[in-house]
Amino acid sequence: MNKIARASVILMIGTILSKILGFARELMVAYRFGAGSVSDAFVLTNSIPTLIFVPIAAAININFIPYYHKIEGDSDRNEFTSNMTNVCVIILLVGCIIIYALPRCILKVFATGLPEETEQYAVLMLRIVVFSIIPIMISYLYQAYLQANDYFLSTALCGVFTNIVVIGFTFVASIENYYILSIGTVVSHVVGLIPIFYCIKKRTSFQYSLCIQFNDQRIKDIAFLTLPLLAESIASSMSLIVDRNLASFLDKGTISGLGYAGTIGNIASSVIATAIITATFPLFSKILASGNREKFAQQFKNYAVVICYLLGPISVFMVINARDIVTCVFEHGAFGVEATKIVSESLKCYSVGVLPMGLQTYILRGFYAVQDVKTPVKIKVFALFCNIVLNILSVRWLKHIGIALSTSVAYVIAYVLLTNCISEKHGINHMRTITVEGLLALLVSTIPAISLFLFFNNVLFIHNCNIKLLLEGLLFLGGYIVMMRLFRKNIFNDIIRFIKQ
Repeated sequence: MNKIARASVILMIGTILSKILGFARELMVAYRFGAGSVSDAFVLTNSIPTLIFVPIAAAININFIPYYHKIEGDSDRNEFTSNMTNVCVIILLVGCIIIYALPRCILKVFATGLPEETEQYAVLMLRIVVFSIIPIMISYLYQAYLQANDYFLSTALCGVFTNIVVIGFTFVASIENYYILSIGTVVSHVVGLIPIFYCIKKRTSFQYSLCIQFNDQRIKDIAFLTLPLLAESIASSMSLIVDRNLASFLDKGTISGLGYAGTIGNIASSVIATAIITATFPLFSKILASGNREKFAQQFKNYAVVICYLLGPISVFMVINARDIVTCVFEHGAFGVEATKIVSESLKCYSVGVLPMGLQTYILRGFYAVQDVKTPVKIKVFALFCNIVLNILSVRWLKHIGIALSTSVAYVIAYVLLTNCISEKHGINHMRTITVEGLLALLVSTIPAISLFLFFNNVLFIHNCNIKLLLEGLLFLGGYIVMMRLFRKNIFNDIIRFIKQ
């Protein structure tokens, strides 16, 4: 528990710093370009290589850790990791060249209704940014290598390095040299490898070798294990592809507006859920390898409850205060009132899905830990289908609101199905407890959030949005702690113990 808590705290701190810097990057893009053609092209082209290739990187990252523990001896582990690196780079380089040669064809797949001006910007930006996926893949692979060896600090620092570089490039970009934004993205991911390689050199015995063996049975095994996870990741990515396509037919600025809202909505999940998931997955793999299924189930439930009571209040606060959040964060420079309206309305809807999204991602790792990768694929594909249907039915009348709300509803559907399946198929009990605790976390959060919202909007009028949001946030945190102490004291004490350890 001590090791997990320390790793989680390290990852949370690193992720918070990374997200703050990421916010600074988003703020600078919004300030200089608003929600228009350049920002639409930037958001779209940055997401395309991520949607195509990151699912591969994520799937390899997940499978690498349990498979790595099966290999005995540093020499064999080094050879396996080096070969995996070389094979992945070769395959991804071919993919990058194809996208570089056919940018307009790729853009038509991801955003059919792009205006001509936006498409013109996007073609050049895509040809540049696509090469960022090679350092991203290397980053995913070697983060998994370090996590398998119980080192987490470089994972926390990677995003910090990346965002510092992006901010620097964004500062010098303009309408005339907009492509500098994409150059900055590529350079930032290369720089993000520095803390990873430094940690590998100082903390491990890894020795890279230039070996390329496509017929290595271990590579084939990883590829075989990766295919279902790849399908599941692609299903997740398809949701964003559908969103971008539908948004491309709406008003100019909708793509970037949804992107900004999604960035804010994903912060909580990244900071809390991802940190706990990353820290616990190696532990779960070792517990299951020892055959202790009951201990795994108990530990799995405990960490899920922690996620509920950390994500629940954030979700509620963002839903109720979305307008003030967007106004404080984005409404500066070229980012006007109309853009604020689009982003804040989208944020309300995305925030509804913050808790189920975090829990869904956590439960997926539970399936991977018990080496069931097929069931999540079926569920995620079904959730994708639901998302597409809801998008099509709602976008005509609700526009960007329908796109964002459909995504959150799909998260809820996936969460419900995943909890039922992991309980019935694998005997992982306590799933109903997790759901109940999640609902209670939302309820305990709603009372102080609504009370403070009414107070600040009907009794105490503060015209400075920044001061109002800060004061309301601090009072909300205090009110939430009081509610937890009154009604969920045992859970509150467990969370405090988890944080202190």
